[in-house]
Order: sequence, then C-alpha cells, then structure tokens
Amino acid sequence: MITRLLWIAVAWLASSGIAPALAQGSTPLLWEATSKTTTVYLLGTIHVGNASMYPLPPAVESAYARSRVLALEADPGDPAALILAMSTVMYQPPETLERNIPPALFQELRATLDSNGLPIELAQSMKPYMVSMTLTMMEAARLGFDATLGVDLHLVNRARRDGKRVVELESMAFQLAMLDGMPKETQLAMLESTVRGIRSGSLQRDLESMVDAWRTGNAEKLDDAATREMKAMPARASRELQDALFDRRNRAMADKVVQMLSGSEVVLVGVGAGHLTGSTGLVALLKARGFSVRRL
Repeated sequence: MITRLLWIAVAWLASSGIAPALAQGSTPLLWEATSKTTTVYLLGTIHVGNASMYPLPPAVESAYARSRVLALEADPGDPAALILAMSTVMYQPPETLERNIPPALFQELRATLDSNGLPIELAQSMKPYMVSMTLTMMEAARLGFDATLGVDLHLVNRARRDGKRVVELESMAFQLAMLDGMPKETQLAMLESTVRGIRSGSLQRDLESMVDAWRTGNAEKLDDAATREMKAMPARASRELQDALFDRRNRAMADKVVQMLSGSEVVLVGVGAGHLTGSTGLVALLKARGFSVRRL
C-alpha cells in the first residue's frame, strides 16, 4: 500500500490498542549530522497520531530548541498545495477508475468500499494511488488516529508560532507528480495491495509492526516493515517502487542536507522514518559522503 511505503510513517500508523506514547519512554528515531560549520538533526516522523504522542521526547525537544530552521518533505499546512493536488489525483471526464483497472480488482474494491463507507461514485473519480491513500487514511482513522496530530503538522505549526523558518525538501506537487508518473502496472499493484490488505486484515498487522518499531526506535525493524510489502509485489513493480519512493528521493534529499551542512544554521529535518533507515537511507548516504552522523 502506497502510504505504508511512502509515508511510513508511513508509518502511517495505527494499531488496535497500541498507541505510540512518546511521552512515556519511547525512543525517537533521531540522528545528529555534523560538519565543521553546523549541525543538522534528522528526525523520523509519523504522519498521523494521537494526543499521547505529546509532548515529544526530550531529545527531540532539545533538537527543536537548538534549530533555527525546520525542513520537511512537504509543508502539510499549505492549503494552496492541497487545492492544486486535486487537479492531479482526479480523473477528468469521461475517464473513470473503472475504465483504468481490471474488472476483478474493481469488484474487490467495490466490496471494500462498501465495508468502509466510501461511495463508489467518489472513488470513480480518483486515480488508483489516490484511492490507495484514501482507503489507508480511512483505516487509520477507524483505528483512532488523526492526521491533524501527526508529527509533521505539529512541528510546522509550532515552528511558525516560534518564528522559525520552514523549508521543503520536496513539495506536495513533486510527490504527486512522482506518483502520477509511475507505470500503470505499478499503480495497479499498489491499489491491489491496499484492497487485499484491508480485506485480509494484513494492513492492520503491518501497521502494528511499523508503529511498534517507530515507537521503540527500532530502525532495523522499521526498515523491514517498510519494504516487506514491496518485496511481495511483482518484481518489476517492486523495483519501480523502491527506486521511485525511496532511492531517488533519498539521494535528492541527501543533496539538500549536504547543502545545509555547508552553511551555518542549525536545522531540524523531519522526514518519514523510512527515508532514514536502510542502506539507501539518508543516514547511510551522509555517512558515505564523509559526514559524522550519530544516533541520539
């Protein structure tokens, strides 16, 4: 499912009865990268949450206090970007979802929508990846999580109140264009994975595993949970997703972090936790470029 891969929070997490209670001893996914001139903190975020997540752990609070700049993948509080997004994720008449996916998958989707309360008429206007994300967020909400309590939105709202500069490593437009440009078979594989994950109950189990890994600061377990679903997809779709959702984006984000490390401002970088872990994650890429990076 695209959100389990892209937002890992993706991490977009949820669990039945498992809440990431950061204030009660959770270990944040937080690293410190240093150069001769400055420090950049790398925080693995989660895009939905609940009240038990706040206040954030002391190490994160300290990094936030020291930072003059907050850098996020995309600004989740930008209403103009949300409006622009609608033109990208929706079909233009006479195109519909049903005309762009196999009949058997459409029937599975219809049954899933019926059980989740999303009108088929609304889904008909959405492209496959948008249906995947919508279903995932509905499932997260059903399990008690709220996008307005995600770490990214919490940080950006707080930074604006405190007069800190907010910058984007990417943008919502970039992310949606990336999804929109994926091969049709890859988008279908994502939708199929989401639908069948909901119907089989594996979505809830996968989210439980990811949230637990994030809550306990287990980077290795989180990386495994983030890539497990991709590895189960057809080989071509799996390779395309790994490259598009993680590898290419991580390299581009690493270039921007390197620019930050050449400056003098202390920066807190908050990205979906899956972008920090693994052999192609930001931590590994910065170490490969010779920077000192340590886990806090």
